Amino acid sequence: MESSFEILRSDECVCLLASLAEQFAVQVFLVGGCLRDAVMGRPVHDYDFALSGAEEKLPLEFASRTRGSFFWLDRERQQSRVVIGRGGEAITCDFAPIRGSGIHYDLALRDFTINALALPVTQEPDALLDPLQGLRDIAEGKVRSCGAGNFDDDPLRLLRALRFAATLDFSIESATWQEMLKRPHLLEGVAGERVRDELFLILGSRNVAASLELLHLSGLLPLIIPGIGRNGASHYKFVERSAFAADVEQVLENCAELFPADREQLAAHLHRHIEGNIPLFALLKLAAFLSGEDARKQIKVCGDRLRFGTKARAELEMLCSCATSFPCLPRDPSTGRVLFRFFRDRLPGGAELVILPLAAMLVDPETAGRLVAYYFRDYRTDDANLLLSGDDVMELLGIGPGPQLGRILETLREAESTGQVRTSGEAREFLLKNQLTTDGQ
Repeated sequence: MESSFEILRSDECVCLLASLAEQFAVQVFLVGGCLRDAVMGRPVHDYDFALSGAEEKLPLEFASRTRGSFFWLDRERQQSRVVIGRGGEAITCDFAPIRGSGIHYDLALRDFTINALALPVTQEPDALLDPLQGLRDIAEGKVRSCGAGNFDDDPLRLLRALRFAATLDFSIESATWQEMLKRPHLLEGVAGERVRDELFLILGSRNVAASLELLHLSGLLPLIIPGIGRNGASHYKFVERSAFAADVEQVLENCAELFPADREQLAAHLHRHIEGNIPLFALLKLAAFLSGEDARKQIKVCGDRLRFGTKARAELEMLCSCATSFPCLPRDPSTGRVLFRFFRDRLPGGAELVILPLAAMLVDPETAGRLVAYYFRDYRTDDANLLLSGDDVMELLGIGPGPQLGRILETLREAESTGQVRTSGEAREFLLKNQLTTDGQ
């Protein structure tokens, strides 16, 4: 354990803050999740610091010395963030004043004991502060509330408890669970964006079926997706949908074996964010849970509650439609036009469209593999990558911007995606021929 803290204290950011603490004559503590993760041997990319003073000057000086970007999270509460680029990664350092009478009082106000840890940056590693026995709970794998009123102070902690259980593979301590069962209604007052971010951290972790079960048993699920309850047909619907989400998770975990030639591109594709903090692979699990005869209604209700944007809603609708109905595609490898139109007609979906049908056994692995390979190797996803630009086409055909140009670029995109044209010269010849044919009709 001490070696973990020594590694933290030797980090260049922490060393600099130790120097700045002396310069500004204030106390600076590493607090919360970074200490928990260090104890567990997990990588640390984000740091939280509690300051006894200089809440604006010290972070600004830190940003200047590290060439980082400073901005306020909450100026009124003097909470700020500095983001530093390091080795291609973004390192986040959050700063906040120590609350109340001192660091022990501040730790008592935190959410769970596993996060109620503090380490002075200017002292030896054995100076770790653990007033609520957080190290014991980390060792036992338990999420325990810091005290009475914890969930009343911030109802989002109801979801955060489930998130820590999911991401850390911990259990929720029994008294904490009983307190949660009394208060699910508090989540109604939490902003949709905050609920959404926690939900997708839960969905992004492994063992989605267990996480959905905890959401269900806690009474929180109907406050996120109304209509999914504990009784009768609603409960049967929950069991069926959570099982499908688990099947989708299994397919996601086996993508490297299912699509060996395209595994790296597919992995990067599935981990991209559709919008905000919504990674595509987690959205696939939600789509599995929402899919069914009432999927469109569920997407609207869930999307409204979680403040989804247009992109996330459109992607969910397309994923759910593919989960219940999938076209019978010809096996002839020369049918590039069919494959092109499959993706064109299902925008904004891409290679991910095969995941739910695979889990539902609506498509065989061979066909899914052909679709994924075509998407990454031949399909042109937008006009920016075409052999001829819009300006090239206007000059070639003597037309101006407008709907006609859009239709011609779409024709060119299909021709490139199906292998009809492979060079700019062939593209010019194709468009001239196509234009003459169109004019003569």
